[in-house]
Amino acid sequence: MKINKIIPSIILICLAIGCKSMPSQNPAAKDSSVLAVEMRVKQFLGSQIASRVYVVRIDKKVNPSQSLIVKTPTIASNWSDRGVVYYLNVEPGEYAVVAMEYEVEQPPQQTSSTTSGNVTVTTSSGGGKTVYTVITSAEVAEKSKTKVGVGQIGYMGSFLIDTNKDYETADDIQKHYANILRPNMLSNTGMFGKLIAVDLLGTLVSHKKDEETIKEFKEDAKKSFAETPWSYLTEK
Repeated sequence: MKINKIIPSIILICLAIGCKSMPSQNPAAKDSSVLAVEMRVKQFLGSQIASRVYVVRIDKKVNPSQSLIVKTPTIASNWSDRGVVYYLNVEPGEYAVVAMEYEVEQPPQQTSSTTSGNVTVTTSSGGGKTVYTVITSAEVAEKSKTKVGVGQIGYMGSFLIDTNKDYETADDIQKHYANILRPNMLSNTGMFGKLIAVDLLGTLVSHKKDEETIKEFKEDAKKSFAETPWSYLTEK
């Protein structure tokens, strides 16, 4: 069978049975650690899962004051599966969430025109994905504080976030990380600018880290890491 026939067949099989998403990288050491968080953004109907989450390390080793406003770089997640965002090969320490991103599919715009031969031609343009950046509040950062040890998974919990463009209400945490991740975001105060802005402020709606939520996360993590080099984390 030719290769150009094999690839479509594999794709169809994956769609039919659901191919497993593999971790973006292998453990850097035999006792590498992982940080995990679940974040959703409240929408008009339902919610949207975060595609990427940013954290900062706040433990005494890199930040003696343990302030949430740190000089160390923000750290972007590097894998997601089953609605959970992961940081593979994270350094042991304490971390807090400061921002997130989510994606919205935009439908293509169709236009029709009639040629001189009285034939109607329809064309599509646009579409694709719009990425929204959400700078989360000090409350989210405080709730998300989580320590991860050597060879462990640190779970920050499950968050539901509401968003707004009331940039003048930004707290000190949001001002600091907006300036790092989205410079000039908070100076966009015009009505039209706000209307088209994809940079948002995020406030906490809910945070769950009870026994049931942790149990569900562990079950999902075990399925995500099964038959991968990371399986040792969920077999303990």
